[in-house]
Amino acid sequence: MGKSHLLAILIFGVFVTCFSQPAGKLPAGVKRLDDGNLQVGDIVVRVAKGELAFPARFELQEGALEVVIAKPNGRLHETLLVTPCSALQIQTLLYLLHADNGPRRPEKFQRRGDIVDIDIEWTDDDGRKLREPIESWITDNRTKKPMNRIGWVFVGSDVRNGVFQADSEGNVVINWSSGATILDCADSESESDMLHSVNTQKPQPKKHPTVTVVFRPRSKFAAK
Repeated sequence: MGKSHLLAILIFGVFVTCFSQPAGKLPAGVKRLDDGNLQVGDIVVRVAKGELAFPARFELQEGALEVVIAKPNGRLHETLLVTPCSALQIQTLLYLLHADNGPRRPEKFQRRGDIVDIDIEWTDDDGRKLREPIESWITDNRTKKPMNRIGWVFVGSDVRNGVFQADSEGNVVINWSSGATILDCADSESESDMLHSVNTQKPQPKKHPTVTVVFRPRSKFAAK
């Protein structure tokens, strides 16, 4: 869904207002935290860092991956992580961080969507707080090594018959480029559903299973 879509414009305008006027009254459902960040549901906009943070949990411990982050109504049998958060809210807040969506690959008259890096913040079983790229938990089946950090394309989803399609299909981030989603794989070969699998050599947290997913658009926030 481009910024020209009426629904996106309306929602985006509301959040820009509350983002640019720290002392002003916030729209319903938006909370300003003590550290100055904004919270919408379970999603936190880390204002100074230019990133979004939201909760998730690991789903698969092994096997093929076609989805990286799904909603509970998504394809849980082939996803790495599951989040309860709204895909529509995540997409809208990426606009707030000045990210632009577009096609997965450049087209003749349209630039590719912006690249977003994804990190995982978690507490390991020894109680240490850590942050690493999400690619650490994904194996590239072509190399049998952890996936390179190439980032994820902000393709964005759209609304059909009043339904936001990424929420309807249960996708937030996909690595097999098929279906409505917010972020898609930047790999040129991602039309293949055999590209990635769970990295079984990378431990998943057991004592603290809830992790924090962090979306950070590359360079866009600092440039504004």
